[in-house]
Amino acid sequence: MARLEKPRGLKINFKPSERQLEVWYALQPNHCDKCHGQLYMKPNGYDKNGHEVFIPACKECGNTDIPEQILSGGSAGGGKALILSALVCTPKGFKQLKDLKEGDMITDPMTGGAQYVEYLHPIETRDYYRISFIDGAESICSDNHLWRLHITSNSVGKRDIEGNRLPDRIWTAKHIYQWMQEKKAGQHNSANLTIPLTQPVKFNKETEIGGSLPIHPYFLGCLIGNGCFTEKAMQSGRVGLSTRDPEMVERIEQLGYTPCHIGRIDKVAPVYYYNNQSLMEGLYTLGLAHHGAPEKFIPEKYKYASIESRKLLMQGLTDTDGYVDDRGHISYTSISKQLIDDVAWIVRSLGGKATITSKIPTYRYKGEKREGQRAYTVYIMTKCDTELAYVPRKKSRCRDEYNGGYSELCRRIVDIEYIGKREGRCITVDQPHGLFLTDDFVVTHNSYLGCCWLTLSCMQFEGIRMVVARRVRKTLLETTWKTLKGVLHEWGLKQDVHYHINNQMYVVTFWNGSEIMAMELAPSPQDLDYNSLGSLEITGGFIDEVSEVPEKAVEVLTSRIRYKIAETFIVGKMLMSSNPALTWIRNTFVMTDDGEPVVLQPGYRYIPFSLFDNPNEQFRAIYYNKLIKLRNKADRDRLLYGNWLFTTSNKMAAYWNFDGDKHLIPNLQEKFYDPTKPLILSFDFNVNPYMTCLPIQIDYTNKIVYVFIEFIGYPKDKLNNTPAFTRHIAAKLVAQGHVGGVLLTGDPAGLARSTQTEEGVNNYTIASKNMDNAMLRPKVQLLSKQPAHTTRLEFINELLSDYHGWTIKMDARNHRLIDDMVYQKKNPDGTKEKKKVLNDNGDKVEKYGHCSDCLDYATIYYLNQEYTQYRSATTDIVTTIDMGETVYGDFDY
Repeated sequence: MARLEKPRGLKINFKPSERQLEVWYALQPNHCDKCHGQLYMKPNGYDKNGHEVFIPACKECGNTDIPEQILSGGSAGGGKALILSALVCTPKGFKQLKDLKEGDMITDPMTGGAQYVEYLHPIETRDYYRISFIDGAESICSDNHLWRLHITSNSVGKRDIEGNRLPDRIWTAKHIYQWMQEKKAGQHNSANLTIPLTQPVKFNKETEIGGSLPIHPYFLGCLIGNGCFTEKAMQSGRVGLSTRDPEMVERIEQLGYTPCHIGRIDKVAPVYYYNNQSLMEGLYTLGLAHHGAPEKFIPEKYKYASIESRKLLMQGLTDTDGYVDDRGHISYTSISKQLIDDVAWIVRSLGGKATITSKIPTYRYKGEKREGQRAYTVYIMTKCDTELAYVPRKKSRCRDEYNGGYSELCRRIVDIEYIGKREGRCITVDQPHGLFLTDDFVVTHNSYLGCCWLTLSCMQFEGIRMVVARRVRKTLLETTWKTLKGVLHEWGLKQDVHYHINNQMYVVTFWNGSEIMAMELAPSPQDLDYNSLGSLEITGGFIDEVSEVPEKAVEVLTSRIRYKIAETFIVGKMLMSSNPALTWIRNTFVMTDDGEPVVLQPGYRYIPFSLFDNPNEQFRAIYYNKLIKLRNKADRDRLLYGNWLFTTSNKMAAYWNFDGDKHLIPNLQEKFYDPTKPLILSFDFNVNPYMTCLPIQIDYTNKIVYVFIEFIGYPKDKLNNTPAFTRHIAAKLVAQGHVGGVLLTGDPAGLARSTQTEEGVNNYTIASKNMDNAMLRPKVQLLSKQPAHTTRLEFINELLSDYHGWTIKMDARNHRLIDDMVYQKKNPDGTKEKKKVLNDNGDKVEKYGHCSDCLDYATIYYLNQEYTQYRSATTDIVTTIDMGETVYGDFDY
């Protein structure tokens, strides 16, 4: 392998969003994330053996809570709010944002074709800004609206010195406003902000030649430019076209329009007259007849015609009143403001830039200086300029390259102003790039922070070892590893010159000896304690989709952060990214099982992170595509706004009639629990992975089953035994002031299990004794045996679908019950799946079904009449499927 070189003159184009900046500060080596002061190791007493111990602290502010484990995750949407009156481009023209519906087709600026509106975000009141562009276009958007842009300068343009395209930046409107304020104050003097242009837009108002286009677009462009179809001309039965280019006349004749008369052949630009009947009728149909030069315009049909037809129309306009200078720049001048606006509209629809200026010309008449009519000029730049002219003397000057090919065609931001509070909304499209077109064909936006941090750290420090990890290496290589390689390329680092990639070991080695290693963190039955990490020493790490990784793996990997820490980071850093997930990561960083915010340990940070704040485009695309497949609005809201109480769809869910919108009620317990009425306590005494009790009250008058917040006895709390668990529940009920008595029910097998050495003592006698000691007046009421799985499952699903007018309402804080409703599958024989899995401790446990069993037992016992009627009216149901076949349709929650 050739010797690697240190790169020179790199331009690192990475600008984090406002939310990303918070993560970035937490990751910075040697510095406090609060005040950015220098870190040092502060003496902090002595251990039990008399050795002095230290803690990291900030020299400036004294902060000792220095980030070590940083979780960025949560929300999966946001960032594209526009004012409700904003126009959004669709294949059928522009629509106001307020009129869009989910499922509508809108234009995709990356292809010019169509994409779909997958989700309309709730309307919000936010700070709004008006952004003005060099060509006169404007866009009104919210402070958090994301824009894909570049910083260009007079000397650099949009490519580096080797001609490679510089990477995009993603900025909010608020960030753009702050940057522009700095520019106005004298900073960034030679720099400008630019946004990309759309690809030529494909409209499907098919208005083609021989169809609904009554006049060939080239000929119409010529007539609008140099033609005469005033009232006098139309009354004479013929229209005139003045031109000096015989090639134009020949082409028009080839299109089927032969002149009936030629006037003043001796003039430089003779007038050719046409009286074709379809032409005359077409001018009337299009509303152009009787219009003089100041009133000319481009008919709507032609503005929404095909790309080819719009180019032909532009050829006619350029060949007449257009001008191409020696540098190949096209301009078009007219005294009709409407015509100039229409020309600009068409240029922008073709992926070009159109800038409009105006002036009042002066002339002398008999020695007197006079003013003429105001003339408007549109300056045109597209990537297809050579296709916008036909006559040779103009076409030969046109150039498709901009600035000799050194720069890319783009649209410059010239100003941004705050306009106050406005109502607006975001839209989510079905393409991962998140771009769409607004007023004047302005391209607006919607992820690679961890990869940037790893790369920059390796460039900053010599000989360090960083890790990028995910549960499965194959997935890592398909997503985050690709993003890492993309960062290296975009920053101008050259493979085998500045860094080398070992594609067998998946290690990136930089010129200074620093490394980034790809690592798999999947659990293995042979290595539950991750001893395979052995004597590994690293400087820091980034774990993508950490919710998929066992807590033990993160704990062990973090303990290996010790390599060259003292002389580099001072405090070892582990960055983790995650979408909302019902795993250990939520309980550690976000919320408790009771839905309360977690009190973070010292050195821990949770920073909510939007899907579109994540610069890792591969990661963004993968999760985005998961998200948009959820049909249920409530679930999408939870994901889009970072609520960690989310669940996903399951095509083989046992409880297929469960619907989050319908059955989950926020704060149900506070609204409907009555302490003066009996409370049903339905138990499942399985101790691994936890013990379970569902508190339920039934309103027989209104036929409603209320399921309040579940009681869960976790091993870590030493509550996975009947005595401790039932004492815990009794204490909770006493604290709530419950006086209505309790009814103990649940799994009949609890009668047979002895949990004490004393003969005859079982789960229910222990529970009854503890409830009685708390003066809760318990009464045991049990089914004689477990009901048949298939029948009880079908019955609960019927109740979820309002069987005989009954409704089940559940408190939205029932996390384990919701898991069962959504994730528990149905076996081919119609029973509930009770498959065992390995938990993080290596124990085999039934992950799902404990809470749902409690619900089954209680509803069957206390709605026995309905269950008996249902069972007598049906037979046992056995469903036979092939492996992998879908039993039910998409599961909605």
